[in-house]
Amino acid sequence: MILNPQIQGNPALISDSQQQGVLRAMRKDSGDALKRHYPQATVVWGTPGPAIIRVTPILNAPSALQPSSKLSVSLTFDLPEGSRVVMVESFGLVTLWRRGSEAANYAFDRVAHRLP
Repeated sequence: MILNPQIQGNPALISDSQQQGVLRAMRKDSGDALKRHYPQATVVWGTPGPAIIRVTPILNAPSALQPSSKLSVSLTFDLPEGSRVVMVESFGLVTLWRRGSEAANYAFDRVAHRLP
């Protein structure tokens, strides 16, 4: 189950409407990346059941927008038995900027490829 995505760090770097667009992309693209990596998996949004893995997409924004700044994208997996697994990838701002509207898709695919 994909939970609501979060922007941590300095979200004030982008406007509220841009934040909403980023959050929508994170929610959709994180689920799509997991589905591509695990084609047999069922990705759901909504009320969790007892044996559901809960996944939280997180963007950790840099403190300032500079070409050398880095941000990280992570997927936090809360497993049914109570343990937590976090997968993190860091990216330069320029790398994601070059991806344009596909930035979240690219970032979450990179995270998903690290999964077993």
